[in-house]
Amino acid sequence: MKISKSKYLLFGLFIGFKSFAQFSTTIPLSKDVVSGQLKNGMKYYVLHNEFPKDRVCFYFAQNVGAILENDDQNGLAHFLEHMAFNGTQNFEGKGIIDMLEKKGVRFGADINAYTAQDQTVYNLSNVPATDSKLIDSCLLALHDWSGFLSLKDSEIDAERGVIREEWRTRRNSDFRLRLETDKILYKGSKYAKRDVIGDLNIINNFEYQVLRDYYKKWYRPDLQAVIVVGDIDAKEIEKKIIATFSSIEMPKNAVERYYVSVPNNKGMEYVLAKDKEAQETSVVLYFKRDFDKVKSNETVRRDLVTNLCIDMMNRRYQEFIQNNETSVLNIGSGSSEVSRLTDSYYLYVTPKNNKTLEGFKQMMIETERAVRYGFTQKELDRNKESVLSFYENLLQNKDKIESDEFSEELVNYFLKAAPFESIETQYENIKKRLATITLAEVNQAVKKIQTTDNIVMTVTGPDKSDVIYPTKAEYENVMALVKKMKLDKYKETNTDQPLVTAELKGSKVVKETTIDGIAGAKSYVLENGAKIVLYPTTLAKDEVLFSAFSFGGSSLIKTEDIPSSQIAVSLVENSGLGAFKSTDLKDKLNGKIANIKPYISELTEGFQGSSNQKDFETLLQLLYLYFEQPRFDKDSYDRMLTSFSNSLENAANSNPKVFQDTISQLNYNHNKRVPLVNQEFLKRLSFETASQLYKQRIQNAADFTFVFTGNLPENAISLLEKYIGSISSNENKKENYVDNHLDPALGIAKQLLVREMNVPKASVYIRFSKQFPYTYKNVFTSRILEELLSKKYLDLIREEEGGSYGVHVSSGVTRKPSDEYSMTINFDSDPDKEEKLTKIIYEQIDLMQKNLAKAEDIQSVKNTLLKGRAEKVLTNSFWLGNLNNMLINNESFNDDVIYKKTLNEVTAEDVRAFAKEFFAKPSTVEVIMKSKAKITAPEY
Repeated sequence: MKISKSKYLLFGLFIGFKSFAQFSTTIPLSKDVVSGQLKNGMKYYVLHNEFPKDRVCFYFAQNVGAILENDDQNGLAHFLEHMAFNGTQNFEGKGIIDMLEKKGVRFGADINAYTAQDQTVYNLSNVPATDSKLIDSCLLALHDWSGFLSLKDSEIDAERGVIREEWRTRRNSDFRLRLETDKILYKGSKYAKRDVIGDLNIINNFEYQVLRDYYKKWYRPDLQAVIVVGDIDAKEIEKKIIATFSSIEMPKNAVERYYVSVPNNKGMEYVLAKDKEAQETSVVLYFKRDFDKVKSNETVRRDLVTNLCIDMMNRRYQEFIQNNETSVLNIGSGSSEVSRLTDSYYLYVTPKNNKTLEGFKQMMIETERAVRYGFTQKELDRNKESVLSFYENLLQNKDKIESDEFSEELVNYFLKAAPFESIETQYENIKKRLATITLAEVNQAVKKIQTTDNIVMTVTGPDKSDVIYPTKAEYENVMALVKKMKLDKYKETNTDQPLVTAELKGSKVVKETTIDGIAGAKSYVLENGAKIVLYPTTLAKDEVLFSAFSFGGSSLIKTEDIPSSQIAVSLVENSGLGAFKSTDLKDKLNGKIANIKPYISELTEGFQGSSNQKDFETLLQLLYLYFEQPRFDKDSYDRMLTSFSNSLENAANSNPKVFQDTISQLNYNHNKRVPLVNQEFLKRLSFETASQLYKQRIQNAADFTFVFTGNLPENAISLLEKYIGSISSNENKKENYVDNHLDPALGIAKQLLVREMNVPKASVYIRFSKQFPYTYKNVFTSRILEELLSKKYLDLIREEEGGSYGVHVSSGVTRKPSDEYSMTINFDSDPDKEEKLTKIIYEQIDLMQKNLAKAEDIQSVKNTLLKGRAEKVLTNSFWLGNLNNMLINNESFNDDVIYKKTLNEVTAEDVRAFAKEFFAKPSTVEVIMKSKAKITAPEY
């Protein structure tokens, strides 16, 4: 279902015979987990975790997926997942959703599920843990999912339309290419016939009993697990699980759950797949290997060695691209699970247009260099340090690991015996394993990753007459040639010099004030004029978050230079800082938890970043260098241009780009300051201009405000004085933004796009915007209106009409350059239904202005907002965001008392009045793209 994001997990590959393998691990389950198995075979795992505070997550894992379907059931595993939310023994119709939404737990955000080939997983997340009756009801919902779905004829028929529209929405270029490559990746396998969403002919026409048969056959306790993680008493939850689930009967003579294997292949299988909307050519080499059915310390250690090899290879690939004139845009390697019984190591290359064979050869040469000569001790030590640093940081911030994350790890423990250890145990074990891994061992391992058999090559790219694709034989010739080539050993770059070599004079604090409304937050001014705001917290044990801003942004840049300004930040990021090229900088920062990203937006420029306590100084060093010593590398600029050019050549006239370009033009009323990325855009780019614009925008500490929150080190002030205090400044050159009126035209701007499409579809985009005074109450009223409309569209368009997989509604409020409210509505549908559904969109907007919304619906939204607030205030990101907005908009902080009071004041009449004001002659942009003529959809 996953209406917010898909988790179809189509790992691509393998088949053949049926296996009745059992997965297990010799690594003990964490003692923190209360676990067991009921007499009916059902397993359970319960873990106490206090992040988020007073919240609990319920996961229900089924070791059942699309691979178990008969041919006449293709798509029914996924269909059944949808039906779990359409009536059960104890919850009529949408009873599960209705019950939870009244408590602020939202469908899509917190209530969801996904289906893959080998599993189906349901979740109820962030449920209030203090409501014992609600906890009982959630367990009862999981009980019903186990074997008590209603599966009424009428509900099945209603859901067919939703599935059809999900099928339609998902069939983009990537999906179509994958369908073609799967024919070889899964060659001879049942996996090749199971894309999860299924056969549309079956979805439309299956007999009700066929779905019920699949349900009764596979949804049973011995293939299921209850997982509960959150701020609960684990032993008490265990008692409830035993009481709730023990009565479920295990069917007699149950069919054994089998696993589908992927057959071995001699040499290399090959497939070329092309699509008119593909934006780049990609070549992937998969090296298949057996999945470990038993996870042990030995297999975990072996995988760690492999991952070290992969990380070091990827670092070399990026260095090669950075330092050479290449035929590639990107090269990489990795490992992935391709089925329950098969793993893979893979190499991939994204070549420049019509340089596919040259790019492939360059990837194979760099790979062969590592295989032939191995890695260096320095590379290995650096990589070990990086891994250990990651686990150290994980340990320091273990109290901020979300219950959802632990839940998903326990799902994998149940399904695939993936070890689940405490964070402390993981850290100790990784230290021991790393200490025993030698360079000789790693260099032997990299020689074995690639194989001579069980190779699959997939090539995907644009379906264009001027794009030339090599043959399988040509690739094989390159692979053979590289093996015989004379190659030099890899040479390391020296990165021992310090990040900052300049002698920093710094600036002392000359002014200190408190921040109204936030106890403990203070504002400081340095001698060089830089303004710094600090809010120390203990919300996370070892986390520091940072932002900075100054006014001006691209609003001060000449119109003809806007294209260059849009690549200025990327140019620096790809070039490096100080004495370090970008790849060398990554090496220098290896093992450190410090990251920073500059930006230039329309009204401001600035930074976002984070670190831990130990690397706070490194974060400030990077900040100093971004101001004082940014690099501008011409080769990096040329690679960026090539990437833009490749993408435009391949997809300049693709449906998604035309749709988004049209939306952009209407939203900004064809303003020349918002250019489309096209050939004219490329012609206007300039290396020199981009370099100068970065230096113009990211300069002058006196014009910036720097905000830090989190567990700041004790010497934070002195470090800030040293680094921010040393940034060049001029208090007489402070800037402000200019309002360039990047607004849609007044009234209604409409555009209908009629296009050729592989699968007939209509895409609808509607945006309303209007300027009127900002009030805190209006912010809540706008959000409530958004949620009420979203619920209406879910009921009417998705459920009653079966007309769309989902209607997305989002609202927003901006303060600068003027107070403006906006609301965007978009959805995909059958082109024949588009007019009717669009009419429903506007009808409900009209009714919101005429009728009072139900009090219980409004209270449901209020509960969601209050629940979200309670969760967010426990994070540093909440406080950083609020401080940033306060300073930018010159607002005061609205604490919990003001928040709750203002929210509770909103009435049904307020919502109606706001709707009448907002929808009274707003600027409206409507873009509809649909297929030229309805044709018979292809069968898959």
